[in-house]
Amino acid sequence: MILHGKDWASSLFHFTIERSFMKRKSILFLYLLLLAIGLAYETQSLTEGWMSGSQYGIVGLSTLILLVYALPAVWALFHFAKKWKLSWVPVLFSLLGGGFVAGWLSSFANTYFHDMIQAIAPNSDFWNQYESAIAAPLFEEPFKLIPIFFVLYLFGVRRIKSIFLLAIASGLGFQIVEDFAYIRQDLPEGFSYTVSGILGRVANAPMSHWVYTGLVMLGLFLIVQASRGRKDLRLVGWGYLVAGFGLHFVGNSPFSQIVTELPIAIPVLNATGLFLIYQAYQTVERLEQAK
Repeated sequence: MILHGKDWASSLFHFTIERSFMKRKSILFLYLLLLAIGLAYETQSLTEGWMSGSQYGIVGLSTLILLVYALPAVWALFHFAKKWKLSWVPVLFSLLGGGFVAGWLSSFANTYFHDMIQAIAPNSDFWNQYESAIAAPLFEEPFKLIPIFFVLYLFGVRRIKSIFLLAIASGLGFQIVEDFAYIRQDLPEGFSYTVSGILGRVANAPMSHWVYTGLVMLGLFLIVQASRGRKDLRLVGWGYLVAGFGLHFVGNSPFSQIVTELPIAIPVLNATGLFLIYQAYQTVERLEQAK
């Protein structure tokens, strides 16, 4: 059968659409697979039955404490999504991806990095002090961007304000799952240690991964825009990018462990992070209004 010009063009168009649709479905399946792996990985210690009844009780109480900030934070996330006219579906995908995709990928990367350092420099004072400060931003920040890129592709999100919110969602999801992981990690040390640990993480929740990822993603977005002609955004973009990585580094460094009669180190870090995320929000608003 010989196809005429219009028939050939129509067939090519339908083939291209069908191929694009299949590609999108394949990417969606891959994302769901990564999510499922992460969910199984993060919950396996609870489902294998090795914990005692009292340990399950400690996990339950610690989780309730964790929810003191997690529930209001998630509510605020979806509130802003509605206010900014962004569908709840990509926000949910980004939130879950931050927790159950970036989480287990970062865990494996950090473990392999630790094993490598122990093999190369097992007694190094430098690495004993700074391994976490270097490894955490080096691996966790890029991995937290992966769910955002999946969501941008699957849902076609393009507005800078929406991308900024998706980044915050990914960081928040990572933060909540990481806090829950620390509950499991601290469990062998007993009730007081586990509960005090999660109380400390709840107290520091206002300036954590959601801030780091929001700054890093905004910085990356502005750098890409600068490469497309908006050269005035390059310096600002690099500033936010470095700030996100830098805050993460300092938060995991010996600086955050400095103990003084009047607490200084953590408050300074928290105030700096919140100030920068506010500045980032102002930048996003200005760019939105300039369109």
